[in-house]
Amino acid sequence: MCVNVLFEKFPETVTVEGKKYRVVTDFREWIKLHEFLENMQKYTRYTLEIILDWYMDTRPDDEVLAVRALQDFMAAGELHPENNGVEGDSCTEKPSFSFSQDAVCIYSAFRAVYGIDITNIPYMHWYQFLALFEGLPENTEIKQRMYYRSVDLNSVEGKEERKRIKKLKKQLALKMHHKRKMDAYEIGDVFS
Repeated sequence: MCVNVLFEKFPETVTVEGKKYRVVTDFREWIKLHEFLENMQKYTRYTLEIILDWYMDTRPDDEVLAVRALQDFMAAGELHPENNGVEGDSCTEKPSFSFSQDAVCIYSAFRAVYGIDITNIPYMHWYQFLALFEGLPENTEIKQRMYYRSVDLNSVEGKEERKRIKKLKKQLALKMHHKRKMDAYEIGDVFS
């Protein structure tokens, strides 16, 4: 299923075993979840309970599927129907940005490009935030940082340019060491 942002309402639920469950949708809360997962040292029953707090009313009985549904909502695959069925796991790709390390760049880009002060708006849906984030022009600092972090040095022409970009990659390197997505084994370990 995909969401056409031009005329469809952003989802407010996830589906687990055929049943819909309301979830928190404000972008700030999903950034907090990103931060929580990035900084998590070990998955425990306590951390699982925190993650499941993104369900608003009731939680699915199957907690493994519940976490997976939240991960899918966080990834917002519904915004990108062209990526459905594509092989590869985006969670294994090296991240090119961090909401904590790049907060000022993200804030200033939204302010400059869209005129949105994201610290003062009362609400913005997570998918709306992601669509705007992805749509930021390449000349914004956050997009430049993302480019330098992800560029393959082997594709860069010229020794001096490779040297310059290598230096920038080192200066802009992200300091996180944890993956963002729990796999089935890690979720299962919580219940052992």
